[in-house]
Amino acid sequence: MIIIGLITGLVTGILSGLLGIGGGGIFVAAAVTLLGVSQHTAQGAAIAASIPTAIVGVINLHRKGLINYRVALYLAIGVGLGGMCGAYAANLIPGPVLRKIFAVFFALMSAQMFWTSLKKGKHEASRSEAGR
Repeated sequence: MIIIGLITGLVTGILSGLLGIGGGGIFVAAAVTLLGVSQHTAQGAAIAASIPTAIVGVINLHRKGLINYRVALYLAIGVGLGGMCGAYAANLIPGPVLRKIFAVFFALMSAQMFWTSLKKGKHEASRSEAGR
């Protein structure tokens, strides 16, 4: 289980960095599927695992002067309140239902991204044709 967890974390980190996404979605799906943990436990572990990534990111971005701390404070308050509400709600939902909600959310997000990439691709192709 330790090796699978380390490999899952490594692959999640690589995909997160490559695709510019939060690794939580990948991590939760992998933890449920590969590690056999419950949806609730996987979600909790994903949130906890994001702490080191956030700390390293903040340190690096702070060194480059790329953090607007006023904006970050407002976002942090909203994320904190939203996180509390979401975690409370997740604990009220049975695991199998929560897993379906998780899957539907990512399916919808994937479909939306795919659809906009098709539209954007057509738009970019027509612009390049017009520029010739």
